[in-house]
Amino acid sequence: MSIELKNVNFSYPDTKVGTLNDINLSIKKGEFVLLAGESGCGKTTITRIINGLIPGFYGGNLLGEALINGKKVSEYKSYELAKVVGSVFQNPRTQFFNADTDSEIAFGLENAGEAAKTINDTLGKVTKDLNIEALRDRDIFKLSGGEKQKIAFASVYAMNPDVFLLDEPSANLDTKGIEGLKECLLKIKKFGKTVIIAEHRLYYLYNLVDRVIYLKDGKIEKEISGDEFRAMDKSTLNTMNLRSNRYIENKIDDGKAYENKENAGLNIKNLSVEYKKRIVFKNVNMDFVPGKVYCITGQNGAGKSTLLRSICGLLKVSEGEILINGLKANKKDLIKKAFMVMQDVNYQLFSDSVLNECTLGVKGFNSEKVEDTLKEMGLIEYKDRHPNTLSGGQKQRLAIAVSLMMEKDILLFDEPTSGLDYGNMLLCAEFIKRLAKKGKIIIVVTHDEEFMECCCDKKYSLK
Repeated sequence: MSIELKNVNFSYPDTKVGTLNDINLSIKKGEFVLLAGESGCGKTTITRIINGLIPGFYGGNLLGEALINGKKVSEYKSYELAKVVGSVFQNPRTQFFNADTDSEIAFGLENAGEAAKTINDTLGKVTKDLNIEALRDRDIFKLSGGEKQKIAFASVYAMNPDVFLLDEPSANLDTKGIEGLKECLLKIKKFGKTVIIAEHRLYYLYNLVDRVIYLKDGKIEKEISGDEFRAMDKSTLNTMNLRSNRYIENKIDDGKAYENKENAGLNIKNLSVEYKKRIVFKNVNMDFVPGKVYCITGQNGAGKSTLLRSICGLLKVSEGEILINGLKANKKDLIKKAFMVMQDVNYQLFSDSVLNECTLGVKGFNSEKVEDTLKEMGLIEYKDRHPNTLSGGQKQRLAIAVSLMMEKDILLFDEPTSGLDYGNMLLCAEFIKRLAKKGKIIIVVTHDEEFMECCCDKKYSLK
């Protein structure tokens, strides 16, 4: 299933992010192509043109032609295109249509009019192939971000399209989940499927890539063969604002509970949380002192995000206690002291501009501080833009900027580098380290080994 973009130019309304300029690209049937480049360079825009979301769903000015097997994408009916091209979005929540996992995986097959037996057989095969039997018949809204990503991939895998389009599919996955994704991609590559993947984490694609399309400012800066990509070292990739193409195993010390003898900071003692009649975790003990960056790791679904919500006072604790400076904290204390940057940052962006987002709810804010913060996060040029027009990585940085403006003592980050390129990941790490130096208590839930290597002082593993 060949794909061709001829003299493609595209711009979104009122924004330059994701703009494409004179894109000419041919992808052969069965080719595995990586779209690489910094956040906002146009990777996602290319996938949207191929799957018909541009101009079918997203507004803007599109020039040039996009063809699949010699036929214009615009000439395909939506149901015809759905059989040919399967898409996994960076935010899986945006592509769900059902409340339970089985129905979501089967959704495309049902719409295609497949027989009930075929659907049931396929459902069993897909969940076995992808090793997600444990996610069968689950409430989608109770899944972790990584588990949702697995369901999104499974729903596309079930349709068996000729072309797989994946936008940051590893963003919310733990190390084990990424290995599983790698095996799935290897399998569909062996089946002769065409794979186009926009990604910042590169190490798991090391042996899969046939060609790399490196984008910069909406243009194809260079094309790199798979062998050339594998020969590139970390420093060369970093100068291109790309992450390492090899796995980086961090050497961060494991945190030990009750290391704090002076009742300073945050103490979690024998904490257990039950959420919607399910025990998420039991008897968790952790200590966090000001001035250090702590990372919490663990498999998808282990309860990492739930732990952060408990520390924020957003979830009721079943057993145990949370202490701040030696004193037991109630819900009101936690809400007053802690601020969390959520994994799905779209849930916490409310204003009509980046500038207003930073000042929302901040009493007596300093305009100079707002501008300085936006400069630190590389967002000052977007201060008058609506947050929804930013790329995923830019939204993350905006939420981090908001956390600084709130001036709270305990700052919690849930996967803050999800969707960030190498340069912005470093920027995020430096920013978080600066917050720690100001005496803040910093807790980061992350699967990002490169990020941990950059800024983490100690880590806890939640099992």
